[in-house]
Amino acid sequence: MVSYNEGLDKFFRKDYKDAISAFSWAIKIDSGFLQAWENRGVAKYYLKDFRGAIDDYDIALKINPDDHNTYGRRGWAKFYIHDFPGAIDDFSRAIGGILNNSQYYIGRGQAHYRLGNYQSAISDFSRVIRQWTGYRVHRRIAYFWRGMAKVKSGQIENACRDFHKASNLGYGMADELIDIYCQQAAAGL
Repeated sequence: MVSYNEGLDKFFRKDYKDAISAFSWAIKIDSGFLQAWENRGVAKYYLKDFRGAIDDYDIALKINPDDHNTYGRRGWAKFYIHDFPGAIDDFSRAIGGILNNSQYYIGRGQAHYRLGNYQSAISDFSRVIRQWTGYRVHRRIAYFWRGMAKVKSGQIENACRDFHKASNLGYGMADELIDIYCQQAAAGL
């Protein structure tokens, strides 16, 4: 337990390499130590060792297959290695068991977008916009990405409305797309 607590201390200090070493020691002592596997996976994720994180999350999920947050974490790691179908599967599992799952709808929507499944992406982003009115950050991301999916679906006018909403919520990248798509739409081009 000492090595695990040392790992947490290192982790919270953002010393991820030493945290990994401490969590590895805890795992060596107890190979079934769920939190050590999960936290070592998170530390690897922060170091952009996404495949290593996935390996640790896989073991954590064998120990506790009902940990929906770990499915979500593994979904993000799969997303960043471009395993979009795998990310969609994991985000779907995470969504099934977590009350506040807006971040996983966003991740799943982005994975659908990357695969060209624009209607599925629009559906996930719309869900975030409708259900989580208090989560300003998630809503502005959802408006932005829903706008992107609408552009790809040929719905430029509707996309512009979403970009404007994202911009009004403080999502600066939306301003660039307003300049690109919405100025042209307003001019009738």
